[in-house]
Amino acid sequence: MQAKIKPHFGILYALAASFFISTMSVCVKLTSYDFFLVLATRSVTQILLLHPPIIYQRRDLKSSLRRPQVYFVLGRAIAETTAVSCQFYAYQNMNIGDAAAIIYSSPLITGILAAIFLKEKLTIFNLIATFISFGGVILVSRPPFIFGSQEDDVGGVRFTVAGIAFCGTICTSIAILCVRKIGNTVDSCVLTYYFSIICCIVTLTITAITGNFQLPPCGQGRWLLLSVGLLGFLGHMSFIRAVQLEEAMLIAVIRTIDVLFGYILDITVFGSTPSVLSVLGALLVVSSAAAVGLNKVYGFSKILKYAILKYLYGKSSNSDKKLSTNKQSQGHVVAQCKDNLNLC
Repeated sequence: MQAKIKPHFGILYALAASFFISTMSVCVKLTSYDFFLVLATRSVTQILLLHPPIIYQRRDLKSSLRRPQVYFVLGRAIAETTAVSCQFYAYQNMNIGDAAAIIYSSPLITGILAAIFLKEKLTIFNLIATFISFGGVILVSRPPFIFGSQEDDVGGVRFTVAGIAFCGTICTSIAILCVRKIGNTVDSCVLTYYFSIICCIVTLTITAITGNFQLPPCGQGRWLLLSVGLLGFLGHMSFIRAVQLEEAMLIAVIRTIDVLFGYILDITVFGSTPSVLSVLGALLVVSSAAAVGLNKVYGFSKILKYAILKYLYGKSSNSDKKLSTNKQSQGHVVAQCKDNLNLC
């Protein structure tokens, strides 16, 4: 009974993670503060919320700082900090649905980088899905050298923001590769804790250098910043719990619903209607990621290959039956002619 319930809970946790992250992106877009300051607030909130479970469960923080693990722990933290910074910048400067469509092409980028650096197998199916997803990203970003100047894109700002979001996608893939190299030797809470510390140090340093550091006054601004930290933490923990209860690739497929949530929030909260090209590009990205995930979990390509072979075999067998039927009918006609001659 428990084994049957677990997958349903894993899917529910994945949907909850999508809802929390999408709502967090709305809070990021609503804030008038520099995205580095917003990210620093989220990191501080995560550090404060991670302290109780780490202390209560007596998680070992020093073991992850031994060689060679420390290189991948720090590499993951730096790559994830860069990725989230690019994502927050994209949320503030373009539609949430468009930004989510670009961000969630990361599973396909991860497959290419894993084939290059980790020598993992890259199938033709995944390669085709990657090209389709990249075509979707082009439709969402609409580069001026392909589509020309757009009315809603003065000075090519949209393409620049989309390029930054795509750089964040690549950094997310690098962070995933670092986690794969670490494996199960470091606890997920410890990884998140170190990421939060590095992210807090980097973002606070940048805001201090650029002069954008400011304490938010009481009111809506402060509540929005706290909501970003709380929703980001809940989304991250829900995602970890979902992966613990269900296969990671299936959860990654479900998380692509963030794109749908993003467009719904764009329409309901900001009154922004996505263009036809954006929706088409998002569909290409989501369908490619979903196809790769379902292929990983259920062997979709094998099922498709089996269906094609069965169709071809059925066609050939039907033709064989027709030939045998024709031969039998011809033999029956010849026999009937012989009988008529004998009667004569």
